[in-house]
Amino acid sequence: MVIIFSTIFLCFFLSGLATLRYYYSLKHSREMTLKGIDALRQLLEIIKLIQQHRALHSGVLNGNQDFKSKLQLIESDLTHRFTTLEQFQLNSSNPFEVGIKALKARWQNLLNQTHHSAEESFRAHSGMIGRALDGLWEIADKYGLTTNADPDVRILATQMVKTVPELTESLAQIRGLSVQVASRHEISSDKKLQLMYTLTRIEERLSSLQQHFPSSGLSKLQDFLSVVRSGTEDASLREQDPEYLFKESTQVIDQLYDCILNGFKTINTKVNG
Repeated sequence: MVIIFSTIFLCFFLSGLATLRYYYSLKHSREMTLKGIDALRQLLEIIKLIQQHRALHSGVLNGNQDFKSKLQLIESDLTHRFTTLEQFQLNSSNPFEVGIKALKARWQNLLNQTHHSAEESFRAHSGMIGRALDGLWEIADKYGLTTNADPDVRILATQMVKTVPELTESLAQIRGLSVQVASRHEISSDKKLQLMYTLTRIEERLSSLQQHFPSSGLSKLQDFLSVVRSGTEDASLREQDPEYLFKESTQVIDQLYDCILNGFKTINTKVNG
């Protein structure tokens, strides 16, 4: 009889221990998701500002001095955001391996360099943005968003840290190239080819992501792409106002960033639901 009661007690004890482990694991997973999303938001904001800086810097190097004041504001904002993300990484019990210090040093080096052409500046910015985009995936992986037990969370996380940010970067490249052309009042054959290639990539990617965008935002995005495509084909893009191109493209790109942030909210709701 004693053996039977001991066995029953042991079974209940082990069952309770397993339940406690499950709930602790679930709680830990939720906490990790929240921290990961926080880090992703911060890095996304840095990427967005560097993309804006690339377009404005290209305009300045092509003679548009009106962009200088905007550049200074972005540079100040980026200094603050790098410091904030650095502190987050230092305080984290699960530090990610993006290398925020290295990214910040690369940014400072970019600012201190003398760029002799808009093309050179564009390449330098793009290389840094590419590394930061890789960082989004590294953070999502480190904090379990891309390995979550829920397949819906995994799929949505992949779209929000890779597919949509890559689409956003393609649009940001269109913004930078368009501002270059309009500021210089000239569109070379190389620039035409670059614009048309990037526009084609955007249209290919967009077809599989339309469900994430509100219809009004999608319409505005397609209208902007149409303006750039026709302006590239007939060379009228060189006659556009650089300020207008920057403003219109930024509104479209910001809507994509809003889409990513909404995706993060959905992930958070699913994980904590």
